[in-house]
Amino acid sequence: MKRIYILLLISSVLFSFYSCDKEDDLRDESVVAYEEAFQNDLDVWIYENLTKPYNVEVKYKWDDSDISNTLHVVPPSAKKAKDFLEAYLNFWIKPYEEESTAGGNAEFMYKYMPKLLVLVGTPAFNADGTMTLGMAEGGRKVTIFNIEAFAEVKEYPWDTPEQIIERKRDVIMTSFHTLHHEFAHIMHQTKFYPDEFKEICKGDYTARWMDYQPIDAKMKGFITPYSMLNENEDFVELVAGMLDYSKYSNEPYGYYAPLKDDQGGPDPSGDWGTVYMTSWEAVYYNWGWVNTYDENWNSYYVQSPEAKESLDKFLAKVDVVTTYYKEKWGIDLYNLQKRIDTAVKTLIQ
Repeated sequence: MKRIYILLLISSVLFSFYSCDKEDDLRDESVVAYEEAFQNDLDVWIYENLTKPYNVEVKYKWDDSDISNTLHVVPPSAKKAKDFLEAYLNFWIKPYEEESTAGGNAEFMYKYMPKLLVLVGTPAFNADGTMTLGMAEGGRKVTIFNIEAFAEVKEYPWDTPEQIIERKRDVIMTSFHTLHHEFAHIMHQTKFYPDEFKEICKGDYTARWMDYQPIDAKMKGFITPYSMLNENEDFVELVAGMLDYSKYSNEPYGYYAPLKDDQGGPDPSGDWGTVYMTSWEAVYYNWGWVNTYDENWNSYYVQSPEAKESLDKFLAKVDVVTTYYKEKWGIDLYNLQKRIDTAVKTLIQ
């Protein structure tokens, strides 16, 4: 056996010498065959507008390593992916970039924004009946679902141009709620928000958030039912919810709404009228008002007893969130609201 090992060793050495001796005969060109990947117009656009300036990788074609095999989803069409990505650049990246630069933090987006964006055409439905529209992984990767429904609105023959614009604006804002939500997770995981935020609604968080209607969540001081899950989800849902609206819009909207009395509660007469306010003011205009009927079935609103307390909780959390973003990141969330609102309206119009 030892003799065989020695012979094998000698053969290996001789072969090595032979190989070295023949090195001059190697061809100049590579013998490794490869096929250059096809780059379509969207791939080029992504590289020029997102990858080069922001170091962001975008995946919109099917790759089963990016999506759990338990989900029944399909990739988006190239057209819808392009629509979303143009909006992603103009309504999400640039407003954050402009506001953080104005606040003295010019490297904010390049440093902290997620570097991998995965687009999925359809929503992801969960076993409990809820629907997942986005998810973040480790602060680097964000997956956005339901891209095929992006900016889709139904238009009616009786719609005014202003109504169509407002409806499109709402749909687009809602589409980016997920990105604002996931990005806010990166923010609070990088720099912790004050513990006082956790105390405001302590005892009201629940794993059964899906059992609550929006009005029920409001009556406990939350902006959405999902924000009732835990303190962190409450924080990021509030950030995302604020950025769905605007406090300093260029011109207030005319809302047809129930009128208020001198104390700020619902007018006992039950009259409605056009009230001019920003979209953010409209979020808490009639906080805690409950529709009811008199003995003649005339509809009117009353304010629930716990409405004032729940609104105070909500506004206290808003103060903590806006102060946190201003002090920790140099970002004024109200100014960011306006930048986003202006960009969306400009494109739609």
